[in-house]
Amino acid sequence: MATSVRTRSPELAAAPSAATLQLAESAVVADLRDSDFQARTDLGQHFLRSPAVATRLLDLAGLRAGDAVLEVGAGLGTLSAAVARAGHRIWAIEKDRRMAEVLCPALEPYGDRARPLLSDVREVDLDGELPVGTVFLSILPFDWTLAFGITAHVFASTANVARGLAVVPAVTADHTAAGAWFGAGLRLEEVDGISRGDFWPEAAVPLRVVSITRC
Repeated sequence: MATSVRTRSPELAAAPSAATLQLAESAVVADLRDSDFQARTDLGQHFLRSPAVATRLLDLAGLRAGDAVLEVGAGLGTLSAAVARAGHRIWAIEKDRRMAEVLCPALEPYGDRARPLLSDVREVDLDGELPVGTVFLSILPFDWTLAFGITAHVFASTANVARGLAVVPAVTADHTAAGAWFGAGLRLEEVDGISRGDFWPEAAVPLRVVSITRC
């Protein structure tokens, strides 16, 4: 069952400034790097380091005022917070419960606009949670099988997700050419690149930003 986590703190009533957020998120990544924290390779886990990159992904997604967003693999909340800060509603799903201590405070300033869910996406009632027209916006695991499985599940589970934008391993293009995504009723189109160094741990494979639409 999905766990919705919400803490209450009067001091966090207002969203932090962009400058404050930049410093805070950089500090979170630095703290993880300097600690004995181990990213979970079984989840294809890498964390976005730069709020500026999160903003660029938002621009590429072409979100309209009032759009709802689903993120799977929310991690430290860097992308989730950028979505909420831009005025959108965000459902931030994260399977690794260790992330709760960072993800939930990162989204707390945005109140009911941000809903963190600590769960495997396959255990979330996406039809019940998401409004019609939701946009899927995620940095998917840097593993082809996991990335495909998550995306196929989301789009097959609910018609409420209209389209998507995702960061995926570049090898995904090979599978697109082979027709795997078309078999799932999805069409991928590369719209941008992204640096391996924008993540910690640094990605071991080249990455691409792709749009996702239904066939």
